[in-house]
Amino acid sequence: MRVLTLCGSIRAHTSQHDAVMELAHTKGPVSEFIRKGKSLVRTGLTLSNSEILAAATMKGVYSKGADIEYFPLVVLFHHKESSVLDLRRRSSKENAEDELAYVDTLSIVEEKLEELCAKIVEADGVILSTPVYFGDRSSVANKFLQVTARKNLLQNKIFGVASVGAKRNGGQETCNIYSMIETLNQGALVVGNGPPTSQYGGTAIGGNPGDVLGDESGIDTAFGVGMKVAHVSEMYSKEKHPASHVRIRVDILVTMDTSERFLAKYLKDLTIRTAKTTPWVEFVIHELIDSTIYRCLGCTICPVPPGDSEKTTKCTIKDPEDCLEKLRESLRGSDCAVIAGLNILDYEKIIFRYQVLTERMRYIRRSNFELTDLLITGLCYNQFGATANSIHSIKTLTSYIRHNTTFYKPIDIFEYEGKVVNDGSDSLVELCNAARRMKAGKQE
Repeated sequence: MRVLTLCGSIRAHTSQHDAVMELAHTKGPVSEFIRKGKSLVRTGLTLSNSEILAAATMKGVYSKGADIEYFPLVVLFHHKESSVLDLRRRSSKENAEDELAYVDTLSIVEEKLEELCAKIVEADGVILSTPVYFGDRSSVANKFLQVTARKNLLQNKIFGVASVGAKRNGGQETCNIYSMIETLNQGALVVGNGPPTSQYGGTAIGGNPGDVLGDESGIDTAFGVGMKVAHVSEMYSKEKHPASHVRIRVDILVTMDTSERFLAKYLKDLTIRTAKTTPWVEFVIHELIDSTIYRCLGCTICPVPPGDSEKTTKCTIKDPEDCLEKLRESLRGSDCAVIAGLNILDYEKIIFRYQVLTERMRYIRRSNFELTDLLITGLCYNQFGATANSIHSIKTLTSYIRHNTTFYKPIDIFEYEGKVVNDGSDSLVELCNAARRMKAGKQE
């Protein structure tokens, strides 16, 4: 098993490769990593914060027994962004017979591109470490994701991200989320940083080079990214072609619908059609607008100390009409969950259960992350021109990855002038295949 960590710092340099790898192989707790990092800086090394964060993710990977590899992205791209006209002139000179020859405006160093592509193909997991620029990633990190999109390099790779900004809440989370969304759309499976925080990856503070070594909690989140990517990569890479006897269950949570059950009816038809080609899948549809869900009371009962196996999940709400305990038991036995939503023109017809469900699932998360490693995604039925609920899949990612799950690319169904132009069947089959592969890997 191999995990490739990529550094998106514009300050990174190949001459510092050995120092980054030495830091990544530091044994012991995060405090020892910090001590080692500070000793390297005192020798005169100008390690960037993103390089240090990259090393922290690799330390997490290495602690899980996986092979680690490192690549600074700045060597892949020219420092200067040439104009399209200049590139076209050069292209014409090189290929005078075809004045309209393809121009790659990324200005890539070709030999380095071949090296990087080979490393990604060999990797089971990929981690991106990047500085934050106004809530987004660096230009070289962005170019990397352009390359992977063009060449379809991240399909079925496990992806995690860590970012460093000059201040707390300096855009690290938005930076990570943007990369998560884009890599999901490229076919990657996305993870966060795991417990105890289980958020959107590594989020650290560091302004001047080396300052990130003063942020122990931030470095710990990067360490968690490496551990999570390695852990899920190990499961997902074990059984790429599951045996025929491996069966899975997919729970579909209809978190909003109309009184006529528009979405539930569509999903029942979709699952019936899908089951014909995937007979090893059992679909369970939870029509939540037909269920009673109490709002969270904000009490202090449900938090359970991490690692306290003597305590079990508790919730103050005990009314048998409340569906959360039944739903919890179903999800604990599931191999995959789909959080289904609706984005239609007649917004006022939608009956919502999404927000109260997300709020109440707090007690499931806070009992030692009971949905850990569950494969999950968002599904949205969209009518062309509807905008009121257009970010359902993004909300699903940012909320439910906090349960220490693994995310798959969202399923988007589109309707135009009453006709469904993308019915979601292919995407659902792909999801089921991924869930089956994950289950087989877990069993192995």
